Parts: sequence; structure tokens; C-alpha cells
Amino acid sequence: MLGKFKVRKDRVLVVDFELTCWEGQAPEGEMAEIIEIGLSEVDVERLEIKKTDSYLVKPEYSTISEYCTNLTGITPQRMRKQGRPLVDVANTLKKNWGSASKAWMAWGNDREAIIIDCMRKQIENPFSEAYHNIGQQFSMMVGATSSIGLNKAFEMMGIERTGTAHTAGGDAEDTACLWVHLTQRIRSELFPSDNFEIQTPSH
Repeated sequence: MLGKFKVRKDRVLVVDFELTCWEGQAPEGEMAEIIEIGLSEVDVERLEIKKTDSYLVKPEYSTISEYCTNLTGITPQRMRKQGRPLVDVANTLKKNWGSASKAWMAWGNDREAIIIDCMRKQIENPFSEAYHNIGQQFSMMVGATSSIGLNKAFEMMGIERTGTAHTAGGDAEDTACLWVHLTQRIRSELFPSDNFEIQTPSH
């Protein structure tokens, strides 16, 4: 699949989005949109997480509710100081992360969120077409008949989360760690003579 889309095979991006949200229905005239993008880059051969970062995205069609702040930690004040338009963040992703030339994955159908936001704001999607829903793949691999959440997947794998849930950077890095652990176990079964060590960036 990676070759089909002409993307690099040595690195993959693990991505997470946080969106504006409300307790119940969105206020009239508002709609959910991306307000934070988190990324971790994984060296596929060495199974090393090379770097992790996150970017705040200024919403154009919604406001940050108190419920959203309590969930994500993102306040309107912080957004005013640190947030940037999606087009600026997208350019950063392409320039600093090579997002258009790498496969990317997320826990869930995050691809739909970025497609919708880019269409609304009439900008080019910064990510490649080589998308993998790692949450869906995990559910199929373990034979689950319904979706499995990230927390449950960690529990099933016997490992602990280290990032802060519902923050884009924390969720992206935790998802990357889970993928690395899962891939390490598969490789250990296929190539028992090799020694794969999980490497995460220092904080």
C-alpha cells in the first residue's frame, strides 16, 4: 500500500486531532473543527519515535466551550496567544514534517476531519493519501466485533499510557508507542533472533 501512494517507507507519522466540542448539540451556527494537531514521527526500521509536537489551530466556525476546555485543556485565551490559521499550520506540517510524502495513521477516522476542514477553508490537505486507521486495524487483528478505544487497547497490550489523554500531542505519542509495541511483538515472532528495542524521545 505504501508504494502505491509513492510515500517514504522509512518513516510514518502518527497523528491526532482535537476538535471543538460541546456537552450536547453544537450551538446554532457552529460546527466541530480541528483546534489542535499532534504528531509523532516513527522510524519504521528501528521502531524509534523520533519526535513529537503539537500545534494549536484557530477555529473559524466555532468557539471553544467550557466543556471543550475541561476535556482538552485548551482555553480561549491560550488559543488567542498560540493558535494559528489552519493554512499556516498545514504549511508547517509539509515543511517540517514532510507530511505530504509520508504515510500517516491515527486511532479512528481522523482523515475525515482534516478533509472536511481543508475543504471548508479552501486549502490543500497537508497529508498524503496513504492513511491507516490503526484503531480499526487493531480491532480486526484481535477479532473484536466493535470498535476498541485507545485506553482499552493499552490495557489489552499490557502497557501503560504516559501521555495526557485528549491532548493531541499526548494521544499521538501514545498511539505511536502502542503501534511500536504491537509491531515489535509481531517482528519478534517472525524474527526471534533479532532484538528490537523500543525507543521514545526524552522529555
